[in-house]
Amino acid sequence: MGDASKAALAGFVAGGLIGGLLCGVGHGVLRTDLVLAGAVALLMLLQRRRAATAASPRAVADASSALEKPSRGAAAGPPEGDSSLGRGVRDIRRTDPGFDPSRFAGYAAMMFRDTQRARIARDVGALRDRVTSEIYRRLQAQYERLRSAGQTPRVEQIDILAEITEAWQESGRDYVTACISGSLVDYTIDQTNGRVMAGSRTHPRPVEEFWTFTRPAGLNFWMLSVIQHLA
Repeated sequence: MGDASKAALAGFVAGGLIGGLLCGVGHGVLRTDLVLAGAVALLMLLQRRRAATAASPRAVADASSALEKPSRGAAAGPPEGDSSLGRGVRDIRRTDPGFDPSRFAGYAAMMFRDTQRARIARDVGALRDRVTSEIYRRLQAQYERLRSAGQTPRVEQIDILAEITEAWQESGRDYVTACISGSLVDYTIDQTNGRVMAGSRTHPRPVEEFWTFTRPAGLNFWMLSVIQHLA
């Protein structure tokens, strides 16, 4: 039963009580306290109805305000901005919409570790499909010199981080440069007696290098094209 029906019923009851008191209808004269009780009930119902009507607009306003305010725990995605890196990433995404700089940084770090493993083995064959012909020849020459000298490189405790610093397109090709920084233990031993020829078995050396990768623009394999050592 709605508030309006309740109010009407209460009014009807109160009216009947008052009428009975004045006209003597029923089983006798009704007591004054019953009349007062009916009047009080009527007033309470009317007050509740007014309070509910006033509260409804306030509740709607509160809900609208909550929808307009952003959640304190929500954070928007980081904007790329108009930096040269941001523009380069957008250019690459025109032909490769799924290009993700964060994932590419992980690939660059993996390539760094794979290159160190190839150096330890003095065998560049495992990198053949992931480096340009120029880098392949350069690494192959280094490993040949180590074998000829009877020396074996050792690389341990690799602790590095890769971060994309540049991205661009040029002459129909994509280019991305990653800064690889951190430290590692790097030394070379004489394979006949195990004596350390260069580096240290115990003291890590700093790493700060810039590795540039390239590919034909679009969904093609990235290849390491430049290694620049700063440390």
